[in-house]
Amino acid sequence: MFFPTMRGLRESLSRPLHSDGNPWDDGPLPDFTSGVMWTATGVFGGVALALPGSDHSHVALALALGCFAIAWGAFCLVMAARGRGMAIELRALVTAVMMPVVALSLWATGGSTSFIQPVMIFTALFIAYFFPPRLAWPLIALFGYAYATPLFYDEHALEVGYPARLLMFVLAVGGATVAVQFLKGRLVRAELHQRTMAELDPLTGVANRRGFDLALERAAATGEPYALILIDLDDFKRVNDEQGHPAGDAVLQSVALAAAGVARQGDCLARIGGDEFALIAPNAGPAGVLRLLRDLREAVEPAATYAAALVPEDAGTPDELVACADSRLLAQKRDAKSTPAVHA
Repeated sequence: MFFPTMRGLRESLSRPLHSDGNPWDDGPLPDFTSGVMWTATGVFGGVALALPGSDHSHVALALALGCFAIAWGAFCLVMAARGRGMAIELRALVTAVMMPVVALSLWATGGSTSFIQPVMIFTALFIAYFFPPRLAWPLIALFGYAYATPLFYDEHALEVGYPARLLMFVLAVGGATVAVQFLKGRLVRAELHQRTMAELDPLTGVANRRGFDLALERAAATGEPYALILIDLDDFKRVNDEQGHPAGDAVLQSVALAAAGVARQGDCLARIGGDEFALIAPNAGPAGVLRLLRDLREAVEPAATYAAALVPEDAGTPDELVACADSRLLAQKRDAKSTPAVHA
């Protein structure tokens, strides 16, 4: 069981992150990191209990919490290996629920003199890196409260200067959170910019083929009806040949601008070929597609050929949808017709 799990971990962590599109969600990496932290804390906590000078007042509970930490860490590692990481909101809830465990662990290992205090910085860094600000700061506040709990029950807390230690801990954790959140924010913004540039056609400003494919996958993933409209400019090659490529570029830009004005909120307009555009229309039925086709014909000035196909009326998968719309477009161009082809 161990080796398949390690192989699964390597495969899972090598997959692209943020499969849900949220750049703050790092896929299985948080579960892997959490698993390593909990397991290491449980194992080394047990070792620390055996060292001279460790508090043994609640050794049975401390050992039980160590076993829980190892078990929970193993569970997180298995989740990461299977690529079934928690959604970021659920992970935040689980992290919040674990704060009483942290406070109880402090009590079981000596309270204000607990040997687990230094390792708690890992939890602060985990929260700061893997959660967006709206979730990170409330969790950091809960974490600070968990660290402060020895003040409520440990009669030696004042003798060992725990209030001052708490103040410095809060300062260190707060500063680390600010720094990590700033750096993670820069990474997120850079990734969003990179993703935008990778999915946009630089000439027209609409989605490129990659953006089109991703939008088609998202539409299919909802399980709701959606439609695809293809727009192919007629005699575009002649424009380039007779008037030059700058004129052709201007035509493409004007078509993209006109079609974008017709697209509804949530639709995806893409340039998927030299002179071919596509419009993905989620939740559009036959009547809605007819309206879109009418508005597109009115808005797009150059002569163009249009074809449409719908899910589930014409196809069941994105590939079938594209093939259906493409065959209709080719048939129309062969027949030299410009009437939209919609089969409900």
